[in-house]
Amino acid sequence: MDYPRSIRFGDFVLNRTRGCLQDSSGTERFLRPKSYRVLEVLAERRGQLVSKDDLVQATWPDVFVSDDSLAQCVSDIRRVLGPEGMGLLRTVPRRGYMLVGPGSEAEEPVEPGWKRWMAWTSGLTAALIVAMATLWLAQPRDSVVELSAADGAVVQANELITARDWRRRGDNEEARGLLEAVVADNPRHAGAWASLGLTYWLEVQHLAWGGGRREMARALEMVERAVALGGGARSHRLLAEMRLLSPFPEMRSPVDALANARAAVTIDPEDPDNLAVLAQALALTGRSHEAVLTIQQALRLDPTPQDWHHQVAGLSYLLAGEPARAAEELGPLYGAGTFANARWWPGWLFAASLAHAGRLDEAARVVTAALGHRPEQTVTGVAQSFDGLADESGLAIVLEGLRLAGMPG
Repeated sequence: MDYPRSIRFGDFVLNRTRGCLQDSSGTERFLRPKSYRVLEVLAERRGQLVSKDDLVQATWPDVFVSDDSLAQCVSDIRRVLGPEGMGLLRTVPRRGYMLVGPGSEAEEPVEPGWKRWMAWTSGLTAALIVAMATLWLAQPRDSVVELSAADGAVVQANELITARDWRRRGDNEEARGLLEAVVADNPRHAGAWASLGLTYWLEVQHLAWGGGRREMARALEMVERAVALGGGARSHRLLAEMRLLSPFPEMRSPVDALANARAAVTIDPEDPDNLAVLAQALALTGRSHEAVLTIQQALRLDPTPQDWHHQVAGLSYLLAGEPARAAEELGPLYGAGTFANARWWPGWLFAASLAHAGRLDEAARVVTAALGHRPEQTVTGVAQSFDGLADESGLAIVLEGLRLAGMPG
């Protein structure tokens, strides 16, 4: 038959006759209608990569939605699959998703709990049907139609700010205008709040834009709201990044950042960016060996990693006592402009890594170049600029490397 009424994968059965997911005992695991549809498409093509575009087209035909809507459905699916189904749904970075595991199709649905279902009273059955109809009407149709224009505006805004380019402040302001309009009309749009917070975070990150404590506080407030509204991995990752790297000590919280980073990885464990932020949080809170394992996993998942992934790898290797590997990660990123921009800290890490690896002459040249650009002219000054490194033993490793490279105390 072309349309199997049940699809098995792993220890689960997608019962299409009753529109539900059942585990090995026959117990139903609740999924919202759109999340069920995403799982159905993946089950039909299990063992194959299904692109994000294909999933969106099959789940929201003729409606424009953002990747956040799909990511939330994937998060729902992972939640109901639970620990026993953790490895069944895989993320293929920047491409899509794949449902794995042996599967089969059946003409008749497998329903171990069917007799119990038939034994229920007709009154209770009627009440359940009314409740399910109410949930159906309340969730997919109105919300998707209502949010489609909003999601389109969020996608447009994200395209403007995705490069995080300090030369494109006008794009940031345009994105902010789009996002403010979305949250004004729909104050529960988690994706819009997260992106709006990012526009303020960029004000702080790009020194030329002049963002200060007020912008930092607004960024945190908005992304925290996104998380509270059920924002996905991106919201948790962004909040972890801000809590790690805020230039204002009273707004940093490495422990909270670590919790947010772990949440992002729990939601989407195969996204390299989630893993890289988690590795950075681990390294900065004294868990360098775990950080190494985590960043190695991120680098394996992404064949063309971003520069900041290599920076996190260098930090992790240095603090874990592998300075030669740290220098390998940081060396290709070092250049004439290293100490002339806001990403100066990998330069200090590179100098420290070279020194600990016994390459003292090269380390001394890096330090000499730094002294011509940076306000920190002593090891003590560098220590103050690394106040985001919560692990005292890790900071000591960096500072000792700079002393070995000949930097004055």
